[in-house]
Order: sequence, then structure tokens, then C-alpha cells
Amino acid sequence: MLSKQEQRNWIKIEYSRGRTARQCHQGLQEACGESALPYRTVAMWNHHENQDSRPYYCSFLEHNLRPALRKKRRHFLQNPPIILQDSARPHAAQAAADLFERWGWEVLYHPPYSPDLSPCDFDLIPKMKEPLRGVRFRTVPEILQAGDRSIRTINTTGAAKGILDGLYTMLVTTLKDSKTSKHASILYQL
Repeated sequence: MLSKQEQRNWIKIEYSRGRTARQCHQGLQEACGESALPYRTVAMWNHHENQDSRPYYCSFLEHNLRPALRKKRRHFLQNPPIILQDSARPHAAQAAADLFERWGWEVLYHPPYSPDLSPCDFDLIPKMKEPLRGVRFRTVPEILQAGDRSIRTINTTGAAKGILDGLYTMLVTTLKDSKTSKHASILYQL
């Protein structure tokens, strides 16, 4: 008898081989007998495997977000917005990047997950954010200076005891040397 997860994995494999939901379900019935998942579940999982949200995201950007910004935030016509989004597949798709480039919108680099900055090991980011809550910054250098001050304060008070050796230095150096939006985006969570 196959577990539900094993059946789902089998469905994914069969789907990648070009089988339909009906064919996948028939194969499951042959292999599992009465313990096979119902056809409705197989069809639903097949649908989710087949679904691609990238075209929807691009359509949303073009037909909903951009017109709303033009209508409600007219200053974006002269000063294009700077976009910060996570690295989900629809956001990182080339089609979305092409749209942003065509419109002249800058997309901030979103760094991939780093285990060195995991809040499970220490809570540096929340401690950095606390003194900066409610503060508005006009320029990137102001953000960098505030981030630098925040990190230095945390380090002098001993609140960041869990930081790995050299990580504090790496963060401060990155903030100081930051002249591009790629490195400045480290502060995206502030």
C-alpha cells in the first residue's frame, strides 16, 4: 500500500511523462487497488502541476497594477517606482523582468535565502528594525547610515551575542561599500 505522499509523487512522475489525469488514476488503481486516491484528487493534483502563474502575474501587472498606479499615483509617470518583490517563480520570470524593463521600473535585487542570516540562529533583523520603526528616509545614504548605527548599537549593547564571527563585519562592510541597489537591498526588511 502506498501512502498519500507516495501516490502524489507517482502522479507527478506520470504527469511529467505526459499522462492525463485519467491515465494516472487508472495506473494508481492497478497499483494500489481500493486504497488508491479518488479520481477527483488525482485530477486536482494534475491541475495544480499544470498550472503556471507567470502569465497571470504578467497580465495582472499590465492590466491592473500599472493602470492603478497611473490613476492613483501620477508622479510615477515622471519618477518610475522601484520594485521589491521576493524571488517566487512568477516574480523572477523573464516575462515580468521584460515588462519592468520596458516600463523603466527598477527592480531591487532580492538576495536568496542565506542560512547565515537565519532568525533561528539569532534575531539580528528584528533588533535592527526596532530603532528604525516609523522613521522615513529620503535617500539611500540615510538608510545606510541608520542601518550602520543600528548594527553598531546592537553590537555594543551585547544584544547580538548569537551572531557568527565576522558576520557583523560583513554586514557593516556591505552597507558602507554599497553604491548599487543590489547591496542596498540588504535593508529591504527595515
